[in-house]
Amino acid sequence: MIPLMVNRLLFLPLLTWIALSGNWASAWAQSKINYKVIPNLQPMKDNEPTPEFTLATPEGKKISLKDFRGKTVFLNFWASWCVPCREEMPAMERLYQEFKDKNFVVLAVGVKDRKQDAINFIKELKLTYPIAFDPEGQVGLLYGAWGLPTTYLIGPKGEGLARAWGPAEWYSPAARKLIKELVDGNK
Repeated sequence: MIPLMVNRLLFLPLLTWIALSGNWASAWAQSKINYKVIPNLQPMKDNEPTPEFTLATPEGKKISLKDFRGKTVFLNFWASWCVPCREEMPAMERLYQEFKDKNFVVLAVGVKDRKQDAINFIKELKLTYPIAFDPEGQVGLLYGAWGLPTTYLIGPKGEGLARAWGPAEWYSPAARKLIKELVDGNK
């Protein structure tokens, strides 16, 4: 009888904390998401906070990851000379256009690229999502972007949800369903 009572005493405060924290619905929804529908996308086990950074945009303005709190962030590391990046970025643009009004943003970070080459690349592909430059590759290294492209999915509180090394079909039905599940969990 006493062990059962102790278990209840421990369980009730835990349950109360989960309910009051307000994170339980989002955490529960995200735990049901199957990130592996994108072959090289791997869930991040502990959903640790992602590293903060501030970089310059092509226009020279500062942009920070924290500027996008409250949104699901699709953080992509790329370069103009990267052939797989060139292939996947138009699909990322379509994904951005579909979900940008639903607390979703694509943030593309150009790594170790010549500024004018990157600007020409952006214009050529008609990219409209936020873009930042990491000319020394420091933020790329911070995120483990050893090869390009590298993509992270980041939750609305800055928590790392999943990452992918290499290109993916970001506008496939599976990818669109995944992003829809993530942004619906943010409401």
